[in-house]
Amino acid sequence: MDQTKQETRISTNSKGVDLSRREMLIGAGALMAGAAISQLGLVNSAMAAKVSSGAEGWPWPYEKVDPAQAGETAYHHWYKVFCSQAVTTGLFEQLRESVGEPWTNFPIESISFGAGGMMGWGLTCGAPVAGALVIGLAVPKEYSNAMIHDLLQWYTVTPMPVYVAQKPNYQGEIPKTVAESPLCHLSVGKWMKEADRGFGSDERRHRCASVTASVAYRTAELLNEWKDGTYKPGSAWNGPGTVGLPAQQNCMSCHGSDIPTAPR
Repeated sequence: MDQTKQETRISTNSKGVDLSRREMLIGAGALMAGAAISQLGLVNSAMAAKVSSGAEGWPWPYEKVDPAQAGETAYHHWYKVFCSQAVTTGLFEQLRESVGEPWTNFPIESISFGAGGMMGWGLTCGAPVAGALVIGLAVPKEYSNAMIHDLLQWYTVTPMPVYVAQKPNYQGEIPKTVAESPLCHLSVGKWMKEADRGFGSDERRHRCASVTASVAYRTAELLNEWKDGTYKPGSAWNGPGTVGLPAQQNCMSCHGSDIPTAPR
């Protein structure tokens, strides 16, 4: 074999299997083409999945829901899954029936982390967090931001609970309190101090279930107003613009002496 022909052959393994440069280029090209086709298939599959789930069709289609039904569903689900998932369930159940996809594809269980102000840390109550989620899915941003502001403001200044369950798990009267904050710690703590009831009491559980139902009810009202074209923003609170950083309207509720002490 002359030098020219010898240079065109390259040994690829210890067994002496030789491939010409031409064969190697053809093989490499085929491999790259196959990888590209495979990758394109994955991309197309991912895009198809997005389209089928409605992920690219945001905001999601919305049909009006019955606030009372949303509230009742949320109340009873609180005893199973607590506040955030209960509000989501109260609203999603009707939307899954009236609209279908993409509402049917959303994993409601994924919002369960909001319970107890985010896994019991006492941060923002999981009920308005879930309400904000549904608003964010259904309403374009030019309206949704204001609606979420309104929901948090309403939660903060309204004597809670508002919603009265048709079939409550607790029979009896409980006091109403104004949280002056969307924080779970203050909302629950102020009520416990006023009611003189412990965290594990039936009254406290009924109270939080009723607050959860109240938020589901109010969220449905806001969404229905938007659907009817009658929604008008109410809250003008802007923490960064007012005090120069993200803030609540009543900073001293946490940074002062008015922090509730739970009854033991």
